[in-house]
Amino acid sequence: MATAAPSAPAAPSANVASVQKRVRTKTLEGLKAARMSPARPTYFMLCIGNKGAVAYLAPVVGSGHKTLLRPLMGKDTGLKYHLGQCIYEQGYYTFVGPTVAPGMKRKLEMGLLTLTGRRFRALVRRGAVEEAKQKSSAELPT
Repeated sequence: MATAAPSAPAAPSANVASVQKRVRTKTLEGLKAARMSPARPTYFMLCIGNKGAVAYLAPVVGSGHKTLLRPLMGKDTGLKYHLGQCIYEQGYYTFVGPTVAPGMKRKLEMGLLTLTGRRFRALVRRGAVEEAKQKSSAELPT
């Protein structure tokens, strides 16, 4: 009687693959926007787990993106979400936010590498985030 051979790891489901493709595309666009047009702010959401990290960059990021990032973390536990702004300065992508810690740099760089397949030099810094300025009708000149 033959024993069953160990099976290869299961491929991600179609939903996870489409979410991963969407997150990869938006992250690459966000990194490019941070580098090429610094006047337009680029915001990020980091999902940091015990084993890895995933970043999502876009012009607008909200708490609804948590549900987008959760399936990409797989079975990783202890997930924490961090919001902030991504700035390109002196050859580094600097992730600035009120809850981020400099120790997240390695996980962030590895997360960007696994998500995009490319290495990005990153820094992580705690600080205040510039809020998006919205003009109301009362502020418009007459």
